[in-house]
Amino acid sequence: MKDTDTIIALSTPSGVSGLAIIRLTGPECREVARFCLGRGLSLAGDGAEALEVGAATGAESGPSPLPPLKALKPRHMHYGIFRHPATGEKLDRLNFVFYPAPHSPTGEDVLEIFPHGNPLLVESLVAAVLCLPGIRLAGPGEFTRRACENGKLDLVQAEGLMALVHAQSKAALNHAGKVLDGALSRRLKALRQKMIDLLVRLELDVDFAEEEADPDYASWRPRLVEVLGEVQALLATHARGSRLQKIPRVVLVGSPNAGKSSLINALLREERLLVSDRPGTTRDFVEVPLHLPSGLVHLIDTAGLGEAVDDLDARAQDKTRQQAAKADLRLWIEDGTLPPGDKAPGNELPGEAVTGNVYRGHLAGDVTPWLRVRTRRDCKGFQGAPGALDVANPDGGGLPELIAELDARVFGGERSGHPAEGKQDGGEDEVYLTTERQRDALQKAADRLTAALHQLDSEPAIEILAFEAREAVMALRELLGEVTADDVLHRLFAGFCIGK
Repeated sequence: MKDTDTIIALSTPSGVSGLAIIRLTGPECREVARFCLGRGLSLAGDGAEALEVGAATGAESGPSPLPPLKALKPRHMHYGIFRHPATGEKLDRLNFVFYPAPHSPTGEDVLEIFPHGNPLLVESLVAAVLCLPGIRLAGPGEFTRRACENGKLDLVQAEGLMALVHAQSKAALNHAGKVLDGALSRRLKALRQKMIDLLVRLELDVDFAEEEADPDYASWRPRLVEVLGEVQALLATHARGSRLQKIPRVVLVGSPNAGKSSLINALLREERLLVSDRPGTTRDFVEVPLHLPSGLVHLIDTAGLGEAVDDLDARAQDKTRQQAAKADLRLWIEDGTLPPGDKAPGNELPGEAVTGNVYRGHLAGDVTPWLRVRTRRDCKGFQGAPGALDVANPDGGGLPELIAELDARVFGGERSGHPAEGKQDGGEDEVYLTTERQRDALQKAADRLTAALHQLDSEPAIEILAFEAREAVMALRELLGEVTADDVLHRLFAGFCIGK
């Protein structure tokens, strides 16, 4: 059953700020405008002084006496005094905007209030509004859910909105914007329409099965193959879409005392990790965030690889290899004061061959790239190496080049003035499946179409083919939210912020 309560929530993060945003949606927004902001909706258009029915220009009946009401012009920024509806106390001078239904973000009346960002003040304003009947606090994602229920967004766009809020890279942000704008929904709706056209032709064959000759099964195969091919092509985008949502892991590997922890401190510009001249300071891996120009990565500091000095060191090196196996990019860190290629025994550096500045080897049986970095370039006796990036940890020498290279390797960003090798978010119109729900629904459609193709070999009753096509259409409708169970909606919107 559709909820008709008016809901309110803070839509900006808690804490001190210049301004905050309080949002309301529902039928009581007009009452809040009247009793808290002294405004009534104009009936006669722009600049009109006439007010909605029941909004007198003098003292008001209700929770408290009000000064004369002013006209409230829809979708325009207003400035005024916010008063407590029960006592008339002035709480703040602020801006606010009213969006009448259905021309609003949720399809209902929406009121957005922009008070000063003092948490105590914001709490007082919300508490004051809750004094009015029919208004309650919003739950997670409830504003977006109402937008979906009122046809302002479909479920795929709602997932794009959540991805937009939580994106950790420019590529993820750009892709989420395209999904929110409907790029993926348009592709899915076009696919759904093809399935419906297919189903209609099958249903016609069912209706006239007794009046015509046997169905022409051969003519159905190319139609099913075409639609199935488009479904499978979209399914294949899920792997790339999932990578967009993941924060890349950059693992630093090298011999003990090669400068891994010092390099991370230099990249972070703070003494985050303990550093010592004594080898073996780092025993367990440490994960820290680093913001590159194109997005967030996690740097993983690890214990040095070499000949184990005791059981604890051996276990620490095992954890290093485990972390390297899960990396999206590995940095091989070398002490630049040692001759290039002078590696401690047992470090398992994957091969001697270097392509450009990337090692490609067999650690953990994969081909995850290695970026070679030589530290201490500011020290006496430093020696460079072909294809390696040289850095001086204390003074930051070489760090801009390393950051540009990391950005290029992980996100496809610009490297040292050279054009990018390829953006992760694809072309302007390219979109991917990014959630398990999207993949599962489309896989269900693919399974039903595949079952129909297999049925063709045995020349079944046409009703069986129509059933499979109908199930495929239903899977696409569920994906878009045209038919969705309440428990599915609850799980989806539970991951949203309160106030969104």
